[in-house]
Amino acid sequence: MYSVNNITSGTDSKGQVTVRLAKGGRVVNGLGSDTDIVIASSMAYLNALNKLVSKAERAHPQV
Repeated sequence: MYSVNNITSGTDSKGQVTVRLAKGGRVVNGLGSDTDIVIASSMAYLNALNKLVSKAERAHPQV
């Protein structure tokens, strides 16, 4: 899932992107916001990936 919303208005408006990722039955949401929608999308995707990895690390720590 992917959604894009504006959070400010005007010529320098800021967009907010929500990305939903699923892996192994788990679903996480990532959020990103920036005036450049490509950067906001990248931030949202990385945010979701970090959530997947950090929860997996806590569940199965590597010694």
